[in-house]
Amino acid sequence: MTTSPADKTVSPTLFDPGDSFHHLGVAVRSLEKGIVQYETLGYSIEEPIFADPVLGITGVFLVGAGPRVELLQDLPGRQVVAPWLVRDPALYHYAYLVDDLDAKLEAVESLRSKTLVPPTAAVGFGGRRVAFTMTRQRLIIEYIERHLTTSVGTSDTTTTHLSTR
Repeated sequence: MTTSPADKTVSPTLFDPGDSFHHLGVAVRSLEKGIVQYETLGYSIEEPIFADPVLGITGVFLVGAGPRVELLQDLPGRQVVAPWLVRDPALYHYAYLVDDLDAKLEAVESLRSKTLVPPTAAVGFGGRRVAFTMTRQRLIIEYIERHLTTSVGTSDTTTTHLSTR
């Protein structure tokens, strides 16, 4: 949040000091061809390819000298990233880790960003929730819960699982 020096009111922002950049999402027609392209840039596969039937994509994370990259391909019969593929590959989204996904969405919606995909448990993040928004400038931003919280035992006991990715 930022504070206006004139009136000391708090106004929402797309990014807060606690948020951290996570990856660039890149839409591709073929994961295999995309992997080869990024391998020539010195990238390697971080974890195995995953499929997420709820989000309608299959993907893989790559790491190298530049920022982490998530290659995304539509699952058969789905049209999630296909509309972005005027060129192959195509930058699809920017992704950020946030501490409070629900509060973040409330803040960015007040800035007239539109929620494209509401909070959804994502296979690629071990069940942590993700949400996709589009800014007024037509940038797609994915917000990823920093921590997965699951109930264990009684309703007043929770265990927080931290992910390194």
